[in-house]
Amino acid sequence: MKYLFALIFTVISVSIYAQHTNLLLGKNYNQNIIKEVYNSDDNYHTSFKPIIKSNLNLSADSIVENRYSTNYKGWFLRKTFQEHFFILKGEDYKVTASPIINLSKGKELEDSKSTFTNTRGYLIEGHLGKAISFVTSFAENQAIFPNYLHDNIKTNKIVPGQGYARNFKETGFDYAMSSGYVSYRANKMFAVQFGHGKHFIGDGYRSLLLSDNTFNYPYLRIQTTFGKVQYTNLYAELMDINYFTTHVVDNKDQMGYPKKYMSAHYLSINATKKLSFSLYEAIVWRMNHAPGSSGFDVNYLNPIAMLRPMEFSINSPDNVLVGLNTKYKLPFSSYLYGQLVLDEFSITDLRAKNGFWANKIGYQLGYKMFDAFKVKNLTLQTEYNYVRPYTYAHHNPEQNYAHYNQPLAHPLGSNFSEFLFLAKYSFKRFEIDGNIILAKYGGKVLNDPTSYGNDVYFSTGNYAEEEGLVGMGSGRPSDFGIEMYQGNLTTINYQSLNVSYIINPHTNLKFKLGFTLRDAKNDDGQMQTKFINFGIMSDLFNHYYDI
Repeated sequence: MKYLFALIFTVISVSIYAQHTNLLLGKNYNQNIIKEVYNSDDNYHTSFKPIIKSNLNLSADSIVENRYSTNYKGWFLRKTFQEHFFILKGEDYKVTASPIINLSKGKELEDSKSTFTNTRGYLIEGHLGKAISFVTSFAENQAIFPNYLHDNIKTNKIVPGQGYARNFKETGFDYAMSSGYVSYRANKMFAVQFGHGKHFIGDGYRSLLLSDNTFNYPYLRIQTTFGKVQYTNLYAELMDINYFTTHVVDNKDQMGYPKKYMSAHYLSINATKKLSFSLYEAIVWRMNHAPGSSGFDVNYLNPIAMLRPMEFSINSPDNVLVGLNTKYKLPFSSYLYGQLVLDEFSITDLRAKNGFWANKIGYQLGYKMFDAFKVKNLTLQTEYNYVRPYTYAHHNPEQNYAHYNQPLAHPLGSNFSEFLFLAKYSFKRFEIDGNIILAKYGGKVLNDPTSYGNDVYFSTGNYAEEEGLVGMGSGRPSDFGIEMYQGNLTTINYQSLNVSYIINPHTNLKFKLGFTLRDAKNDDGQMQTKFINFGIMSDLFNHYYDI
């Protein structure tokens, strides 16, 4: 009976105001919703994320409420365990608001280092009439991280995916992130979003095409859906925060970071009820290359023209990337998935197997199963990623496939392989998840400026010498004989186990106890991490600390 009431409520609600907001990208937050989407017979387009809720013939809120059904009557109990903190609604509008927190303490056992995270923020979501929705969020943070993350942040100047890291006291960092967008749906076919956020392309844990690994960026998203086809245009403004260092520019605090732009086209086709495949193309450019001109190149605003021929026609040195994403549904609530990314390649040299440097390719293979082995709410996933040296990089690093000092695709950049196994089980409000990740890559060699193909911010050629710049390497060692893992061979063995109790499912507020083991080795030495932490947090966003 409660499911019937939920269905009636959902139908009535949609008839008054529609939800054109996105499913949040957080994998821990949307796991129950994603399970219903992937198992549905409606054959949804699943690979371009975040998914707009009004693209689905189901209510995400109802799925959450039914999964964690409660009947608290008191105001305090309802707001703590069942509802958003603030709800304002009328006949044709609804606005909800809730706090975001992460208050956790931890200990790195190898050297008895104490860690903590202190996050305060908010999440607001609104629906105005049948056509307009909006979301805004903000989080202010101070934190002390385990040593491996601390070193990564010191090197890259950013907290992974969360913004510029300012020093906090002696060993901590202060950082903040703001997100938001307005969504407008003209009709069933067309949806437009303008905002500040991030995206993810794929059906796996990682993406080799576009990931939410980076910091937020301004974007315009136009999505057209008809029949078995969905076509997405994405325009984004990216930033290079290395520019002032590489160009030795003073007074950097008085200037904004230099901008670059990305245009991307994504065509998703549900060929059958089991098979779907998608084609992706993206171009990153720094300026209009016409003599005497600079600024935004309007050629790349064309929503349907192929970008590679256009780039060639205007004699542009811009960075073009193409790719393929595919998914095949299998029995037992499972599916196979994969990706192929092509930056540059030569078929002749591929056949010759001569290690040509510009054969910049990568691929992903994966398998995911819901309710594995007929155990309800047990999800298993395994995935393999492989990317050759120099993929995503460019002769001019200002035009690399990256943003805010992080790759736009996989957090390891390129010249790596990775195998991962993920398991998650939930019972009522309890959750347990475990991850095993094995990776190896060819990193930088100490005191050697040569680019061995891992750091996408290193020039693939001698751009630094040509322009008199610093901090972007001296280029590749040769044109041929390029091998996987060349450079400083680094191996990473990462294992984690987390146990949680969900307090409020609408904000995924939970108590969480976690334990992490990490072992990294290369020619410079070995770093071992044994880390335990406990806290209360709103687990809404993906934080890729498993690097």
